[in-house]
Amino acid sequence: MEGYKMYQAKILTQQGMSSTAIAEALQVTRKTVYNYLCDRVFGNKKHRGRPSGNSKLALFHAHINECLEQDFTLNAEVLFDDIRKKGYQGRISILRDYLLSRRTEMTNYAVLRFETMPGQQAQVDWADAGWCGEGKGRRKRYAFVMKLGFSRRSYVEFTESMEQSVLFACMEHAFDYFGGVTREILFDNMKTAFLFDSTNQCWMAHPKMLEFAHYYGFVPKRCRVRRPKTKGKVEREIRYLRYSFFPRIPTMPLVDTQRLNEQVLQWLARVDDKILREFGQSRKERFVEDERQLQSLPTLHFDYRQKEPLLVRRDGIVIWKTNLYSVPASFRGKKLEGRIDTFNNTLSIYHGNELVRQHPLELPGAHQTHMHCEDKRELLKLWEQGRDQEVRRMETLRKKQTAQRKNVVTDPKIYDHYFGQDVLEAVL
Repeated sequence: MEGYKMYQAKILTQQGMSSTAIAEALQVTRKTVYNYLCDRVFGNKKHRGRPSGNSKLALFHAHINECLEQDFTLNAEVLFDDIRKKGYQGRISILRDYLLSRRTEMTNYAVLRFETMPGQQAQVDWADAGWCGEGKGRRKRYAFVMKLGFSRRSYVEFTESMEQSVLFACMEHAFDYFGGVTREILFDNMKTAFLFDSTNQCWMAHPKMLEFAHYYGFVPKRCRVRRPKTKGKVEREIRYLRYSFFPRIPTMPLVDTQRLNEQVLQWLARVDDKILREFGQSRKERFVEDERQLQSLPTLHFDYRQKEPLLVRRDGIVIWKTNLYSVPASFRGKKLEGRIDTFNNTLSIYHGNELVRQHPLELPGAHQTHMHCEDKRELLKLWEQGRDQEVRRMETLRKKQTAQRKNVVTDPKIYDHYFGQDVLEAVL
């Protein structure tokens, strides 16, 4: 707990609080706060009579720092052999002193940046969850994970896609699960959250993500490249999920995704009751503070569905990704709007704000047809009406032609015109 209080003191100092206010918040003396800020809690293990050795090791600082960025726990002897090959002539004790100070700086920096206050931050990531189904029906499965920075409470949901609409749906489910939204959410370099702007050579939040974040009132943030510790909480949760939950489901590929989500929620409930050794509290107990600071949710959910224009054919059919979907025949020849929900696998067809039809969404390239029974009856009725009209038209035409032939024979004027004496003499 002493180390945790030291880290909290540093965070509160960065936020502008005075030593007196920090002492009251942590229930310690001002002198203890001073010791926290000066790293005097655990003592300085550096040998007093040992020279710093900066002059000999200074040329290798950049290389050592790069190695530590890649492996924080790199062995001093391994690194010593490496820099000796590059020309280092000092002793290993000098290297050990530098590694100790550098690791302390890196640890303090990471804690200052990411040890958050209640309701401040959540971290989001995807995990590979193997396959589901058998044979040709096998599909990839993923685990969405959102973890609250302060309480360490998590939400996990298994899906069969990582598309943006699925990400938004899972985030909404997590907001409902926690009962609110943190002030910021940390992502990795997923393209559904951030895009690289080649013009300005920088990363920018995805426009749809900005719209989603504005609706719920959080700030989307991106973790630093090649620094997994910046979102270490969610990374550890994914590792815990793999080694604690996955082994409990030996037939996991055969378990339906919906059933798997029910089981993981039960597992999370048990995990929330376990005591965290570093805090002496459970996640559920710490969540009380988190819950007080979470932002409230809007009344309605954000409409994350992908919107696409659809043209209705003469047979009352619209086409999306080679698949056919029916609409009422009254919309033939009109332009409608399709709203694709890849999380719930539905295609909702709208005329303005009016829902016209909703169909199960087929996979792209499946060449499937979904014909609503009412649309089929309506088309059949129109076809029968059209056939009857054609029959009546043909009957009227036949009667008219028959009457014309009778008029040719019975009308004396017409008869004399074609078969009179004058005509016959002229022909002969």
